[in-house]
Amino acid sequence: MIIPSWIIYMSCFLGICSWHRMAGESVISGTRLPGPAKAATGPNVILILVDDQGWGATSVLMDDQIPESASDFNRTPNLEKLAEAGMRFVQGYAPHPNCSPSRASIQTGKSPAKLHFTDIIGRVGGNENTTNRLIRPRHINGLVDNEVTIAELIKQHRPEYATAHFGKWHMKGGGPENHGYDVSDGSTGNGEGNRKYPQNPKDIFGITRRGISWIEENVEKNKPFFMMLAHYATHKYIENLPSTLKTFEESPGGTRHDHAAHAAMTYDLDTGVGMIMDKVKELGISDNTYIIYLADNGSFPGLNPANTNGPLRGWKATLWEGGIRSPFLIAGPGVKGGTLSRERVVGYDLYPTIAEWLGIKAISPEIEGGSLCNILKNAGNGQVSRPHDFLVFHWPRYVLSKGSHPSTVIFRGDYKLHKFYETGELRLYNIKEDIGENKPLNREHPHVVEVLHQAMQDYLKEIDAGMPRVNARYDEAKDPGRKFKDLKEALMLVEK
Repeated sequence: MIIPSWIIYMSCFLGICSWHRMAGESVISGTRLPGPAKAATGPNVILILVDDQGWGATSVLMDDQIPESASDFNRTPNLEKLAEAGMRFVQGYAPHPNCSPSRASIQTGKSPAKLHFTDIIGRVGGNENTTNRLIRPRHINGLVDNEVTIAELIKQHRPEYATAHFGKWHMKGGGPENHGYDVSDGSTGNGEGNRKYPQNPKDIFGITRRGISWIEENVEKNKPFFMMLAHYATHKYIENLPSTLKTFEESPGGTRHDHAAHAAMTYDLDTGVGMIMDKVKELGISDNTYIIYLADNGSFPGLNPANTNGPLRGWKATLWEGGIRSPFLIAGPGVKGGTLSRERVVGYDLYPTIAEWLGIKAISPEIEGGSLCNILKNAGNGQVSRPHDFLVFHWPRYVLSKGSHPSTVIFRGDYKLHKFYETGELRLYNIKEDIGENKPLNREHPHVVEVLHQAMQDYLKEIDAGMPRVNARYDEAKDPGRKFKDLKEALMLVEK
């Protein structure tokens, strides 16, 4: 059932002033709910996906060996509590450096390259009249019906489960309810997060309240559930509660981060996360509920004196670490609190992970993710088993204003190889020793370059990935990227 927008707005607006209502009160009616029902069979899963949040943009120390992996200004006390209750993944990756592809990948358990979903909806590529050096390949412009989402998988094998998706969808395809979700906000995009409601910035508290109400309804019915909360924050344009903004404007800025408005939006988002955590505890379902938190890609450039993404190079719309490495936390039954894993994980690993939690074994061999359950059960130790022993991130696109141009990267072990399609240049980094990607190792390890490049090419051919093509009519004088040349060269470490 799609909830009408006027009801969404009114319920959010009227409810925002009563966040601290008595424990056990109904969100909608204000009446007392009965005590928590007997735990439903099977665990509940809450997946919180946030927008454009950098690896180093929270106050959670994502890597205990890297102080800059936590912000020196932004504050996220509830995420700190989630980390204390669960596991942080040092090498947690969004599936893609842009929004829509990451979301589709998480839903389906497949890489955006395999889905042929390599840019946001609306930017489908294939324009022969482009003035860029390369012609972008076409890609699908919405989630297709023949892909089985995690919600559809649950419905097929565990029909007793309730499913919901609140917040940003941004994948077209008929919206969440065409893909296995019982309840949703509809086929939303960025616009629904930019309404400028002073007491409901980025719809943070509206999404949260709708989620809480739905959780309460299902707990009362003794019904297990899978719920996805897809926040618009911290995407531009920046919104926040006036009171939160005032607090950060009056606080001394950090050396690396000092953007009060962004910090306030981050804090308000964290408040929404805390409301969910508190409700789970209040309802007595903590020991039967997993909470997952990650971002769809890194943050955007230009906010702070140093990179909002921490010590990483780059930002969203690039395949440097700042574009794809993300906050990634999981808490729940059997997950030892305060633990950290250094295993490389990616958003599409969540599909088989959730399936294993729910006892679903009939998963398509086309799924590219691997279950994280082994790692979660063993205090962060273990390995993820996937069809390939590497991860490939494919970006055959341009976002000129971010210095971004077509590229692919492949990870295997401690190595990461970039391929830049405008020039064909390859760059190898040891990502364990050089997280900022400052020192190419091509000369030291030519064989590694050769092997990884071949694996990358073989994989892209195997999945019939869309590839950029040379623009025969290219004229450098008309290249629209010329005005962003300095930014692009800075990212590429081009010496002047």
